[in-house]
Amino acid sequence: MKATDTVQEVMVLQGVLSGPLLQQLQVLLSQAEFADGRATATDAARSVKQNLQVDIHNQTVLPAAQHLIGQALMQYPLFHAAFLPMRLYPFLLSKYEPGMQYGWHVDSPIMGNPPVRTDLAMTLFLSEPGSYEGGELVIRDAQGETAYKPAQGDAVVYPCRFVHCVREVTRGVRLAAVSWIQSAVRSPEQRAVLLQLKQIHEQLSRQDANSPEANQLLQTWSNLLRMWAEV
Repeated sequence: MKATDTVQEVMVLQGVLSGPLLQQLQVLLSQAEFADGRATATDAARSVKQNLQVDIHNQTVLPAAQHLIGQALMQYPLFHAAFLPMRLYPFLLSKYEPGMQYGWHVDSPIMGNPPVRTDLAMTLFLSEPGSYEGGELVIRDAQGETAYKPAQGDAVVYPCRFVHCVREVTRGVRLAAVSWIQSAVRSPEQRAVLLQLKQIHEQLSRQDANSPEANQLLQTWSNLLRMWAEV
């Protein structure tokens, strides 16, 4: 498991997509036709959204791309340990060309059918950061504004209660996949406690998976999850 900081509310997951899966996704994106991204925006976000995305009714590229990303997430333990995903909104594939941006907005609290409560948003960056200028994901919280432009294949996951934007792309093309997560544990503070316990358990397990300490810690983690989870 690795992240820039596992107790921060905004997390950068490194190398979610890499190797053959990333190459396959790049091939799919090169074959995709993109339409106006405002088709999936709601409320005030529609007026500030200026991008393109693969049509949500596409029956070839989009399902294949969503499957590849799902495979990558299944192989990324930190995604499950940190966010305890119960429902995941199907990934949207977006493109920003020069002059495009997504102004300051708040994501809808409930999306999709079946509905997903949007506890967390996830942006998976699919372009090399040096291949385009601008296009940073900017998140505003109580401490101010922070811009994110990680490596190709990295993901930024953040609480949907934060106002955020995508800065104007001034050169090149920014490709990304975005989704929203309903967690089994709604509270970010409780998720942080569970993640810390899980990571300590993994450290103990590397020494002796059946030690009394490892078993007791796993029992504590399990009991807390049972107490806090909404299923």
